[in-house]
Amino acid sequence: MGLRYLFALKPKKELVELYWFSLLYSFAASLILIFEPVFFYVENFSLAWIASYYAAHYILYLILLPWGATLTGRFGLERSLAISMPLFVVYFLTLAAIPTLPGLFYVSWILLALFKTFYWPAYHAEISKFGDKGNLGTEISWLMAINSGIGVLGPLIGGLVVTMFGFPVLFVIAAGLALFAGFPLLKTKERFNPVTLKYNKPWQILNQDGQRMVRWGMAGWGADLVYLVFWPIMMFTVLGTAGTLGLISSINAMIMTGLGFFVGEASDRMSRRKILRFHLPFMAIGYLLGPLAGGALRVFLTDTLMKASYVGVQLPMWHRLYRRARRVDPLLYATVLEMLICIYKILIALTLVAVFSMTTPTIGLGVTFIIAAVMSLFFVFI
Repeated sequence: MGLRYLFALKPKKELVELYWFSLLYSFAASLILIFEPVFFYVENFSLAWIASYYAAHYILYLILLPWGATLTGRFGLERSLAISMPLFVVYFLTLAAIPTLPGLFYVSWILLALFKTFYWPAYHAEISKFGDKGNLGTEISWLMAINSGIGVLGPLIGGLVVTMFGFPVLFVIAAGLALFAGFPLLKTKERFNPVTLKYNKPWQILNQDGQRMVRWGMAGWGADLVYLVFWPIMMFTVLGTAGTLGLISSINAMIMTGLGFFVGEASDRMSRRKILRFHLPFMAIGYLLGPLAGGALRVFLTDTLMKASYVGVQLPMWHRLYRRARRVDPLLYATVLEMLICIYKILIALTLVAVFSMTTPTIGLGVTFIIAAVMSLFFVFI
């Protein structure tokens, strides 16, 4: 292992364009990602309603995914990513209008599902298809560095904007930035052979016996819903201000970026499964510590543990899955993986609707993090 490998990459043109796209998109997304669930909470939507929002969103996303893969096969990966950006912009603007028009709450999850339908399968397929097989882990770490590195300032700036001007202004600013993200992908003409994917094909792949371990392992993604939605709400209730939340998130994004380089380079030289399994207990412990984070220092340390273990699990996991996707079919397999993520997030979201409906918020959040700790352990099967 050596630092020279980090700077000896010669990524393909398609991956370079994805880097530039990710640079712009990730900054826009980092402005609001951690504040999106907090926004719903501040607008007085109950935790049960917030869980219902994401359950409905992922149900629709699951239905749309095979259809989105069909269109992406016809349009091309880069065009699909570019098409997703206007949908993302409209989603931001819809969030900005919710304080004035609360009924848009029931429209926003549809726009989010449409955006993801064109974005995530194409994103994963692009990496799988054009990544360098011998240095894929390092290339993924660079992509993660771009995503989280540019995101170092995002939560901090986002927190300041929310504190000074409110959530709607933040969403409008993010929309403006996202509008330009697709241009690097349209700079050169994409070379691809249009393919036709039948709607039921991803379902057939998903149900194959050879995918049994992947089906079990992807259950760990149920915990990701807690990490992205209910952990930010928990942090906000403890910290009390969006500015402090943004500051802590920015500091830990910096730590996450640095760690990602070492994990990515190691995953090219060492057993990816061993790397994943080494970090997995720390991920479960991080979730269990979530309800105990009763002060700013505890929130910071718990968030640090969560983000560090997140990198240690996610990076080698995607490394393994991207290599498998290349052997099957990048777009088809990426769609299957996203469908599995949807299925488990739907199950967790519906479970949390019941939990929050029957308990107090404090007890409900405690149960939520215990469920997340258990679900995260399923990553061991990947």
